Amino acid sequence: MLEVLDSLFEEIVIAIALGSGGILINYFRRISKTQKDLCLKVQELQKTLIILATALDRQSNRLHEGADSDLEDLVSKVLDKNTNA
Repeated sequence: MLEVLDSLFEEIVIAIALGSGGILINYFRRISKTQKDLCLKVQELQKTLIILATALDRQSNRLHEGADSDLEDLVSKVLDKNTNA
């Protein structure tokens, strides 16, 4: 009877260990996927910011011929500094 309980205890411990390992692996997969999604969204936002700055720069240069704003260059420099940091 004692041998049966020992065998059952070992099987339960192994099942718990395997289940915990599966949960842990799934957790890290989810975090990795979330990180990839966030990186893609940040890249898209950076591209959008450059496009909007370019459009604003062109519009302001059309409206104010004497003013030569370099918003596109400024945004690119700021984004480069943030990605290098």
